This record gives sequence, C-alpha cells and structure tokens, in this order.
Amino acid sequence: MDVRAILLIGGKPEASSEHFTGVPLAMLDLLGASLLNRVTHRMHQQGISSIAVISEYDQFPDRNLSPDLRWFKAANGQFWRFAEAVFNDFAQNGAELIVVLRLDSYVTVDYEKLVQFHLDHHSRLTQACDNQGEALDLFVISASRRNDAAFIFRNILGRFRVPPDVFYLDDRRNRLQTIADFRRLALESFTGKTGIEPQGVQIRPGVWVAPGARIHREARIVAPAYIGAYARVRALAVVTRGSVIERNSEIDCGTVIENSTLLPFSQVGAGLDVSFSVVGFRHIFHLQRRVDVEIADERLIDMASTSATVRALSDMFSLALYMPKALLSNLREKKREIPATLPKAIQAAPPSLSTAAAEHQERADRHFAPELMAARRYGNE
Repeated sequence: MDVRAILLIGGKPEASSEHFTGVPLAMLDLLGASLLNRVTHRMHQQGISSIAVISEYDQFPDRNLSPDLRWFKAANGQFWRFAEAVFNDFAQNGAELIVVLRLDSYVTVDYEKLVQFHLDHHSRLTQACDNQGEALDLFVISASRRNDAAFIFRNILGRFRVPPDVFYLDDRRNRLQTIADFRRLALESFTGKTGIEPQGVQIRPGVWVAPGARIHREARIVAPAYIGAYARVRALAVVTRGSVIERNSEIDCGTVIENSTLLPFSQVGAGLDVSFSVVGFRHIFHLQRRVDVEIADERLIDMASTSATVRALSDMFSLALYMPKALLSNLREKKREIPATLPKAIQAAPPSLSTAAAEHQERADRHFAPELMAARRYGNE
C-alpha cells in the first residue's frame, strides 16, 4: 500500500512561540537529532514511502535528514494552501493513504498500527489521541477524500466535515510550545520517560558521547550528560547536571555548563558559568527567569559557521597564525639570560624563599583557615 506523509511546521497562531531565535523547536537538535529527523526516520522504517515538509521557515542544516525529503517554504499566508496542494499532488500520483502531522509536540507513534486501524474501520478520516485522551494534530486521511482534506486544512485542523474515528496511542504527549518545554524533554529523555535515545555511545552510566567529539583529559563530565558529534570540551571545563552539548559546539577552558543546553554550533568563552539556560545563535535564554538576551561580545558567546568547509578553513587559518607566535615565543625564552654585571644581591634568592620561610609557609598551608576555603560540588561527588 502506498502511504505518504505531510509534516507541518508552524501554521497556527500559537506557533509563534514554537521557535527559538526564529528556528522552530522541531528543527533543533535534541540529544543528537532533531524532532523532524526522528519522526521522518521512524516513518521510513514503518513503510511510509514519501514525505513532504511544509514550513514557514527555511531549512536549518541537519546532516541526518533523508535526501529524498521534499521541503516547501510557505510564506505570506500560503501555508494551508500549500498543504492542500501537496495533498492533491500525492493523491494524483498514486497515494492511497496520507498521514498528516503537525510537529508541535513529541509522542511515540506506531504508524503501522495507526494505518491498520484506519483500514480495519474503513475510515475516511482517523485522528490520534495520546494515552490521556488529548487530541493530537495527527491524522490519517484516505487519498480519495480530497474534500475532507481540504475542509480540514482550510479550518487549520480544527474542524471536520464528518467526525473522525479516534485511535489511542500508548504514549503521553510532550508539548513543544516554548524553549522551556524543549529543555524539559531533554531531561525526561535522560530518565527514559520518552522514546528519545541519545545519538552516541554511553561511555559510562549516564554519559553519552557522539562520534568525533573531543573532550580534554582535564575536563569533567558528570552524569547525566550528552556531548554531541564534533563538539569540543576544553581543559578544566565542567559539564554537569543533565547538560546537553549538541554537535559542533565548543566549551572553552574553565567554563562550567550546569543544567543547560548548548544548541548546535554554539561557542562559549573561557571562565564562564552557564546555569539553567539554553544557549544558541548568540542568544542565552535563562529558564528560571524566562529572559532571552542577545550577546554581542563574541568572547562570551559566539556561533561557528554551519558550513563544514568554512569551519575547516577557519581552523587552518588559526593554526597558521599560532605557529609563528609559538616559534617567536620559544626563541625569546632561549635568549633570556641574566647579565653577568647584575649585583649578586639581585641574583640571589630573596629572604622570603629561604628554607626557613619555605618551611613556615608549608606549615601554614597545612593549617589553612577553613573559613577562607571554598569549593563547588557537582552532581553526587
């Protein structure tokens, strides 16, 4: 049977909040793969042959998207007309059933069972509900019922010509209406409450690392945590308490990432403390205060190029600048010699570094006042 799918990103009035800095939440990486990628991959696995995506936004770079995915950008109020036109095109080209899904939430769907339910009940239209009875923007429509499909699209999935048959899913719906929902979905995925699995290898309990990631041996990763493909975690950096570092991101030396998400291509400067936030596209959103701030200083937060060629050329350019500086610094160190004409008193060790002073300092260090000491603890360490 020829089953095809139409995926909708945006299109409703409430969809204005379903994005972060202009990128839809469904198109952002979540533990290594976007919601769009996970849905299309599952559909292909379960026999849906052709998929069209209708979006109000340009396609964000996603290396995992299927190459035969058809992408339509619908602007200037043409969103639902595009949906109707794509439905009619599928119907004219041999489709028998068409699955329509708006990506405003995440729920695990068995599309084979959904399609079989539609066939067993000889339905014209089937709508899915989650295990709590909440209706989803997920439908199976017989391709011959073009009038029913047109009525649904023209009423923004809110009204039907005939009451649909209802198919109940086994999973709970996870809404994706704000960036806080996006972050919550990542945390629930760490605990196994969703069907989302981190894309990578679990190097130790609760810590997943994707291929190509580079973690300095002096960096600390405290479970649960995720380090995406080709991400870099530099010396003395700390990633802790459910933090997610997506692909091609970079954490500079000494920076702490606590209970936060770094979206793809994000770069965080040295010596910073990022807590309870989502960082991406030169913005930082604080989840507790619900404040979004754009960072103009690239030394604090920056964004790498989404082009692999540009990133490779940038690394080569940085290396070319670094090598001469390193050679000059090495030559200067070799030339540094104490002139023979300096007084002996200047060349001699100062009294503060005498043996007695050193022993006194060592005893003082062993009895350092506890009220002057401070330490930060992460996780259960």
